[in-house]
Amino acid sequence: MTSAYGGVPGTGTKGLEDLKYLPLQTTLKNGRKVEIGPADEHDWPLLFTLLNEIIEEGRGWPFDAPFDTMDKFCGYFLSHAAFVVRGVELGIDSNNEFSPGGEILGTFYIKPNYPGRCSHICNGGFITRKQFRRQGVGRLMASCFLKFARDLGYKGSYFNLVFETNQESISLWDGLGFQRVSTLPQCADLKGIDYLVDAYGYHYNLASLPQDLDPLKLAASKPESKWLKNAGRRYANAAPFLLPVAIIALAAMAVLKLK
Repeated sequence: MTSAYGGVPGTGTKGLEDLKYLPLQTTLKNGRKVEIGPADEHDWPLLFTLLNEIIEEGRGWPFDAPFDTMDKFCGYFLSHAAFVVRGVELGIDSNNEFSPGGEILGTFYIKPNYPGRCSHICNGGFITRKQFRRQGVGRLMASCFLKFARDLGYKGSYFNLVFETNQESISLWDGLGFQRVSTLPQCADLKGIDYLVDAYGYHYNLASLPQDLDPLKLAASKPESKWLKNAGRRYANAAPFLLPVAIIALAAMAVLKLK
């Protein structure tokens, strides 16, 4: 039984026959050409290490202990579909160090969030390697996630635990139009933080995506303005009251003119 936090060990290739357009190639904002496609078996040891590094950081994922066997890792990360962003040619990382062609910059998986009757709602887990952060790798993976998940047959996506302290992740999901639909108070005891932090739930209706969605263009586009998004939400909430207020105002003006 597969859910957000468990599954049967796999190879990360489930459903990939439906993504015949892979791999995709694009250019990051620093000019480096990269390729995004399925994770290969020879990538697994590095992905295993990257996941455990994130867990050891204790700030972004809920686990409090690393995975101790490859089999357990494969049950969690590779139960369905897993992908990597790989440098196509020599590049420069965020520390201005050389990065060889073929190096993995980031990785993510797509799998059901819930079992059975709710398995059409998917979940994703994303890791950008430390030395490649702030280069647009996260937004590229998130944009591809939307198209890949929809094309794999999922109807919606839900991220269970986006911690309030993870501002990079919050900005990413807000900027791509995900909807924050829940708050779980005092949810996580994170490393280096002396209070229990809240977690947000983020949803995306994958059925609403245009059929011709180009994830590479989406990744390169300007993030959606949080201010405009909030303004639109405030307008929607106030709209039912605007007409009555306007009528009352016009009536008051008419009375003043009669006087």
